[in-house]
Amino acid sequence: MLKPNYLAEQSVIGAIMLDSKKVMPLAALKLTEDDFYISEFKTIFSACMKLYRQHKAIDSVTLFSVVGDEYKKTVLEAAQLVPSLSNVENYIDAVAEQSKRIKAHEKAVQLVAELEQSDRQITDYQSMVADIAKCFNNKNDNKVVNAEQGFLEFLDGQERPKEYIGSGFSLLDKFVYIDKGDFVIVGGRPSAGKTAFTLQMLLHMAKKYKVGYFSLETKPSKIFDRLISNYSWTSFNKIKTNSLQDKDWINITNCFDTFSKLNFDIIPAAGWTAEQIQGYTEVAGYDIVFIDYLTLLRAKGKDDVERATHISKALHIFAQQDNVTVIAISQLSRKGKIELEMTSLRDSGQIEQDADIILLLNYDEDYPDERDLKIAKNKEGKIGKIKFNFDGDLQKFSLVETRYDEQ
Repeated sequence: MLKPNYLAEQSVIGAIMLDSKKVMPLAALKLTEDDFYISEFKTIFSACMKLYRQHKAIDSVTLFSVVGDEYKKTVLEAAQLVPSLSNVENYIDAVAEQSKRIKAHEKAVQLVAELEQSDRQITDYQSMVADIAKCFNNKNDNKVVNAEQGFLEFLDGQERPKEYIGSGFSLLDKFVYIDKGDFVIVGGRPSAGKTAFTLQMLLHMAKKYKVGYFSLETKPSKIFDRLISNYSWTSFNKIKTNSLQDKDWINITNCFDTFSKLNFDIIPAAGWTAEQIQGYTEVAGYDIVFIDYLTLLRAKGKDDVERATHISKALHIFAQQDNVTVIAISQLSRKGKIELEMTSLRDSGQIEQDADIILLLNYDEDYPDERDLKIAKNKEGKIGKIKFNFDGDLQKFSLVETRYDEQ
């Protein structure tokens, strides 16, 4: 078992006693009582946090009124032995770092024990591995930006324009600025082409970013049928009926070198939770994840609305916490040929609230090769419609005369 950093824990407690106004805001930002593994220091720090949250002074009188006089010797010794107040951030970081190591070690030991003794599902082990990786997250290391820094960064950004994540559709990228940390919804009724649309996005994004496509209802082999049809301009019907001709094989084999360099994984994720996808993503290091589709994720809740609400919140937090672009497919309610709206999203209004961007695919059965893509929500741009053609035999979307109808 890893040992706690006694001197670092002692130094943090001593520094608090010498200058609580300076030290406690720094300590409260990065530490909790669970980061202390020496029982006396854990108790003392817990008391300090209690006083700090109550906006009370932290000194020997107030502290001993909470923890008792039996801690006097420990506190006084810590105050006397603290090396230097100027290095307090280093002491805090040392406690935090060792706490991460200890937590990761404990979880690793648990994982080894489970691997040796139980017959749990592989996804459970993946979740445990992800929990180990989470021990090393620095989610409190947020960069605070003051007015001067923000203004200077704005000027720098104008000189060196930010590069957003391209969708592969030039007109869409003129109006929708997909960025790291965004939660994007692609909605549509059954057979609207949602999966084909996102797979075409995947093929473009994987040229530059590491992408994970989590499929909750379709086997990877079927997804690769679609991907290769789209990428090689080969008839999907021929692929599905095993009737490829020599010229088709030439097209496909000629694509191997470039296709194999695309940086993406297809992950069969039936029965997974949003938390499992987040954990797997942290381990794999994906920049962008697709989820096909949202309401198939497993979640707690007494009904579909409650479960969808939980899933939407979890994906929104996942995108922001891990700075990962999350693109999730969502089914729309079946209401005939009426105009698609955000309220058409199935099961939960929470999805509408959480998403940064909502794209809705619609088609008329009388015109099966045409699609409308409605930008229904766009926090940083315009809303409107883009016209597409959809070639089902090539699983490929194409813009129609770069037409865009603003709303």
